[in-house]
Amino acid sequence: MFNQPNIPYQNALLRRLSPGDLASIEPNLERVALPMRTQLESTKSVIEHVYFLEDGIASVVAKLPKGRDTEVGLIGMEGMTGALVALGGDRAAHDTYMQLAGSGLRVPAPALSSALSESTTLKAVLLLYVQTLYIQTSYTALVNARSKLDERLARWLLMCHDRVRTDRLAITHEFISVMLGVRRPGVTVAIQELEGRGLIRATRGEIVIRDRDGLFQLADGTYSEPEREYERLLGKTD
Repeated sequence: MFNQPNIPYQNALLRRLSPGDLASIEPNLERVALPMRTQLESTKSVIEHVYFLEDGIASVVAKLPKGRDTEVGLIGMEGMTGALVALGGDRAAHDTYMQLAGSGLRVPAPALSSALSESTTLKAVLLLYVQTLYIQTSYTALVNARSKLDERLARWLLMCHDRVRTDRLAITHEFISVMLGVRRPGVTVAIQELEGRGLIRATRGEIVIRDRDGLFQLADGTYSEPEREYERLLGKTD
């Protein structure tokens, strides 16, 4: 697998493409700013673009009636949206939107589908990423069902921290409650507990990571297995 150090992209998947595969989609890549809450995909709607993030975090959110939304996947500079396009589909299973503002490159879904049909090596790389995303979402289901809220919050903060280049996360208690699928008062209590342990510092609209190792210990085995699988299949992110 390639890892091109001199290409002008920060997205890990684009950096892992062979020169030929990158050239097949590069004419259709468009740089875009992605403010917070930018909608990238909508449930049951046609996927118009696939986004390769370079900064920020996108959340894949499953929805139930009466506003019972829960995050089922996280995407940052290690990956891409539009996993179903790589599998031959054209409609989104869930909503995907920017949780933390950032930027990236997007390619029209039909253009990517065409390139995938012509290159087995391009498809192989993107399908490896789809595999890692499947592993991540399956572990999220397990953790949400079996772990305590403080462990889930610690894992989620570690996953966010992996995908940004700063210790500061511009995120509100209300947004975290949606991401974890719990009530806001419970999130507030969990944040206060982590802050009391010196693991984070919470202010209005921001959480600062102070002790990553402490968060790892608190996560109690809920974090790291999907991350190890990503590294095994695709290598370390830069």
